[in-house]
Amino acid sequence: MKISKKLKKCRLSNSLTQSQVAKILHVSRKTVSGWENGRSYPDVNSFVQLSDLYKVSLDSLLRDDKVLKYYKKQNKRNIQIHKIAKYSYVFNIVMLGLSYIELFRIAGLHSLLIPLFLLINIAIFISHYENWYKFSNNAYRLTVTFSFIIIFGINVLLNLLSSGFVYQMNNNDINFITGMMLGRLILNSLISFSLTIIIFFRDALHNYENIK
Repeated sequence: MKISKKLKKCRLSNSLTQSQVAKILHVSRKTVSGWENGRSYPDVNSFVQLSDLYKVSLDSLLRDDKVLKYYKKQNKRNIQIHKIAKYSYVFNIVMLGLSYIELFRIAGLHSLLIPLFLLINIAIFISHYENWYKFSNNAYRLTVTFSFIIIFGINVLLNLLSSGFVYQMNNNDINFITGMMLGRLILNSLISFSLTIIIFFRDALHNYENIK
């Protein structure tokens, strides 16, 4: 039996509509319809979720050898992507600590490489993070957005109150002050984004559901 027919049969046997399945999996009803009509296939994560939802084994869903080989290949690629996101998340914690040291010039440390590496790592994490479906929830999206704004405001306030900032503001060179303010603003933004990732993207550390 084709996968499309299996998916439809499993859904009906569980008395679920396409809309209900779509809501549970955080996809559109059109996507579920495409799976059941053979126009497209679920990704590996969706297959794992469907297996749990329909209370059937992945093996029974993917019994077709050609399809199983395809998904094993895709699964291997997804595992690599997940590992990159996981390591990037951990590295982000390290870079956040170094960025705070850079921001407040603790022990006189100052290097433009710190914000640069933080920016690169954030870009790597975002491009490899998988669970963006969470942001389809308006309440969750607003929570993350407002949290970022609050974190950014606190970081700016701490920066303004720091002795290093006050000392640098005594410089009479307007170009120096403008450059310093712009640099601090960028670093504060990166730090706030980094801390937001640590708080709201912890699921990047979870083990990947593997198809065997």
